[in-house]
Amino acid sequence: MAAYAIDTPLSLAHLSEIETPPLALLQAAGQAGFDSVGLRTLPASVNGVAYPLSSEAERQAVRARSAGAGVGVLYVELVSLQSSALDTALGTSLARGAAIGATRLAVAGDEPDTALMARRMAELCDVAALHGMAVDLEFMPYRGIATLHDALEVVSQCGRGNAHVLVDALHFFRSGSDLRELSNCPAEMLGTFQLCDAPLAAPADRVAEARLHRLLPGHGELPLAELLDALPAAIPMGVEVPLYTVRRDLDVADRLSLLVQATRSLLASITDRGSR
Repeated sequence: MAAYAIDTPLSLAHLSEIETPPLALLQAAGQAGFDSVGLRTLPASVNGVAYPLSSEAERQAVRARSAGAGVGVLYVELVSLQSSALDTALGTSLARGAAIGATRLAVAGDEPDTALMARRMAELCDVAALHGMAVDLEFMPYRGIATLHDALEVVSQCGRGNAHVLVDALHFFRSGSDLRELSNCPAEMLGTFQLCDAPLAAPADRVAEARLHRLLPGHGELPLAELLDALPAAIPMGVEVPLYTVRRDLDVADRLSLLVQATRSLLASITDRGSR
């Protein structure tokens, strides 16, 4: 069972403020109390927003801002594993991520064939290992690798020590994944965890919900305490809530402060419940 302290380090997913470029994101994240960020250096969808940091000057600026703000870069994202061979340019993208301090890469699987996705995952893990990076596979109910079970199958079959599963709270419940399977899986198979909240009932458009309509932790109806209890280890925790879609009246740092406050409040309530 995971035991997250109230002051556990928090990482900010770039989707929370996807319109904010890396330098401004790092500054605002530091002001809000985040310890690290994930940066969207590769688009998650066709024509999606991304900040490739293609020049050395940009990467130097990110390193300097990261140091000045006291906010690390935990991971870069997002690679979509497909049936076709890996893009040869991925090595360059991973090198750029490593150059700004990222130690992890977030990926998704677009094909339901777990054996095929395991081969692509193994190929990507081999490239990532050259740059000292782990690879976290995020399952999403509207992609080929849709459930926790699917993702665990891929990671197990790929046979690479730097392959892990990313558990996102919204995707976990919307995919109908099993808390028992999560609690029974080997802790080393899990890489990172992303927190948010939502109503119990899923909307018709799950993609829009995931990208635009997540709720602050503790402000919805998902059984987050049970999910946290089911995690076999306290893996790095991120927060992914695109609050900018509903709170344009606040600046970026103030919105991010609400994410931190809500997360700390949820962790405090869970800790208090466990001590009774």
